[in-house]
Amino acid sequence: MSTHARRTENERVEHDVRVEEFLEFIDWLEEHPEDGHIEFRASGDAEAVANRTTATIGPWGLGGDEMGGGREHTLEFGLPPELEETLGYLDPTDRYEAVEGALAGLTACINGTIVWNAIREGVPVEGVTTTVHAPVDLRMLFGIHDTDRADEMYDDLEIEIEVEGDLTDEQRETVGDYYRRSPVYTLVTLAQPNSPTVEFAD
Repeated sequence: MSTHARRTENERVEHDVRVEEFLEFIDWLEEHPEDGHIEFRASGDAEAVANRTTATIGPWGLGGDEMGGGREHTLEFGLPPELEETLGYLDPTDRYEAVEGALAGLTACINGTIVWNAIREGVPVEGVTTTVHAPVDLRMLFGIHDTDRADEMYDDLEIEIEVEGDLTDEQRETVGDYYRRSPVYTLVTLAQPNSPTVEFAD
């Protein structure tokens, strides 16, 4: 039996997921789309040092209900120390940059999307590695360009996806399109309506 699939007490398990329960969830979601609507959230507090933020991920929403009340993950954003030193920081510290955090989330979502859909369609995907490069022009960030030139900030994203598994040509064609189902891929590549609110503390 392949490394991605095994049987536990007569249940089929792939990638440590009980396939029957996984497929039952998909059927339930198809029948109850409103109940299965998920809202993820994140909050970031700016620190005293410029461009450093402590972000928190915790509760989330499912079908209008609050979930994960005791859940809390903390992420510390900043810059690589070489950039902080160039920008005149007194105490350069190595943290991952916010763009890197977004790219890391994109790789995770593409990987998960491919594996989930492989399970759903019974395709023997063994593993996935996604690498993303994002060339960034910082001139709008620092006020050299106005915001009407936002479409010039990024060159094309370079996304490389390596899929492991003994797949037929037909399966390769199918799997090669799975990344388009990724929520984070959709988030970063398609225009998302939004209306940020800015409030000022007294």
